[in-house]
Amino acid sequence: MLNISTCFIVVDTMQLCIMAILTILSIISIIVYVEDAVYIMRKVQCPMKKRTSLWSSAAPTVISTITCLGLWIPRSAMFVEIGIGTYFGVCFYLILMVIIEGYGGKDALVKKLESTDVHINTGPCCCCCCCLPRIKMTKRKVNVFILVVFQMAFLKPLFNFIGLILWSDGIYNIEDLSGVSIALWMNVFLGFCTVLALWPIGILFREAKVHLAEFNMGTKFAIFQTMLILTSLQGSIFSILGNTGVLPCVPPYAFKARSHLMHYHLLIIETFLLTILARNAYRRKDEEAGFTIKTQTA
Repeated sequence: MLNISTCFIVVDTMQLCIMAILTILSIISIIVYVEDAVYIMRKVQCPMKKRTSLWSSAAPTVISTITCLGLWIPRSAMFVEIGIGTYFGVCFYLILMVIIEGYGGKDALVKKLESTDVHINTGPCCCCCCCLPRIKMTKRKVNVFILVVFQMAFLKPLFNFIGLILWSDGIYNIEDLSGVSIALWMNVFLGFCTVLALWPIGILFREAKVHLAEFNMGTKFAIFQTMLILTSLQGSIFSILGNTGVLPCVPPYAFKARSHLMHYHLLIIETFLLTILARNAYRRKDEEAGFTIKTQTA
């Protein structure tokens, strides 16, 4: 087993330079987000919009920071995946709230769409079901949409917590793809929950991209979709390549560790670009007094 000092001796200068550059990118992402957060705090008057925008726009920066830790601590791969998955699970709920609060709350959304026939044949569940009827938006249906999305924000952190407990007992391994793997079946169930949570988001976004174009809703949703692909699909591809031995084994990293390292390299660069894009998307002056939690529940 290599200790830290030995590891730094084995890693060549080029690799250390790459890690240093990627770390600098993560630090710049934090600085960019802090500057954007200060702007949002000053220029957005609605307290709920302000809170949601701060948490939602932070997603690329948070993922970049967690990934940077995994870059310097290769054995923390499982904890990096859990940290990224937990925060991004909450992002499902946040992007839905960004859309709803863009209208001015649930009541304003229902009033805006009360005369609109809303399409529900959207991806990823029903994009091919053209025969599905259109619906009229009501407050009850909005609450159902919120509940369907909230299950993802609740179950993802819960399953990650359960995974940590099982991992401490040696019966949970995210790299085990066998039919009896607990991690595999948990991820399959979470995959179904993910698809289900994306459906109401897609339904509301289909209308929001028309009615809320001035709020950069298309760009915000594109950032969310891109991060979903980068944190799930890209990570899975590199994991498969590492497990099958396709990627070369270069000391001091084994096949699996090198697959994680390459994924982290790309992810830090990608989230840095998304941080810049998120800054432009969420950097909008909003002087509307908006609403509070009390007015929403009244």
